[in-house]
Amino acid sequence: MISLWLLVLQVLFTLLFVELGLTSVTDVEWARYKARYNKRYGLEDQYHRRILEKRVQAVANHNRLYSQGRSGFRMGLNQFSDTNLRLLYSRRSAFSAPAEPSTKGVTKPANYKSYDQITRGIDWRQYGYISAVGDQGTECLSCWAFSTSGVLEAHLAKKYGKLVPLSPKHLVDCVPYPNQGCNAGWVSVAFNYTRDYGIASKESYPYKPENGECRWDPRKSAGTLREYVTLTSNDERELAEVVYNIGPVAVSIDHLHEEFDQYFGGILRIPSCGNTKFDLKHSVLLVGFGTHPKWGDYWIIKNSYGTEWGESGYFKLARNANNMCGVATLPQYPIV
Repeated sequence: MISLWLLVLQVLFTLLFVELGLTSVTDVEWARYKARYNKRYGLEDQYHRRILEKRVQAVANHNRLYSQGRSGFRMGLNQFSDTNLRLLYSRRSAFSAPAEPSTKGVTKPANYKSYDQITRGIDWRQYGYISAVGDQGTECLSCWAFSTSGVLEAHLAKKYGKLVPLSPKHLVDCVPYPNQGCNAGWVSVAFNYTRDYGIASKESYPYKPENGECRWDPRKSAGTLREYVTLTSNDERELAEVVYNIGPVAVSIDHLHEEFDQYFGGILRIPSCGNTKFDLKHSVLLVGFGTHPKWGDYWIIKNSYGTEWGESGYFKLARNANNMCGVATLPQYPIV
């Protein structure tokens, strides 16, 4: 859990730039920002400073809309505010998605409720099945490993009544091509690996934001799966049924937008978001859904950017909004 002084510092830092309407970054402010997020630059120092200044302006402009009631989410400054994530992804994840094999359809348990029978939302965090938010790091594209381990540990906890956090680092180090560790990967490939070799506990194989040598002993597995299901209908109603009746789901989204980078709270809605499989660049964990009296339906999603991003590491994404950011394009969950 984020400490109180860090939370206060984050709020004060955001207010300094945003609420006061500041749109430039002084030498002192730039030094504080780098110290706050342990940033060290050489010749690229001014390049990153200019990105931060542009983000300060964007955050200030957007939050004026929020304060006027014209937007349902807030933006703020964070560890990504001086980084061009689009450039990072273009350099590090230039490979196509593997062909998704056909999987069995949804097996509906007893008392499975259809969408029209669901009268309220659900939040699986309240059941003790969701582990603490992790932090993949700003240079390691390991989101796929976090969503895979997160959805698997949730379904194992739901089945056996005990939450054992699993290791994304094991997957980063050991899942073979086409996954490429910190250079991105796919949940289905990680599922197949875990089915065959198991997965380590987080405690036994702790995370570092870097590629490493695989040091896995399958005899020490903390969990596995029998198979997995991929939903192929692009149907948010079906997705809501599965989340409500069966449990959390790993989903992939189009996240390469400034609104996502600087998200600070509320219900995220990005008109320019893509929803084709080609657009999907970030894997996250869908843990529930609900409805806001003003801003409408939303998904509750766990990210892997640490607890200082968004709503303590989570975000709400507009639901029933034309498959916003591709949330219903590639949903997957394990059968344990």
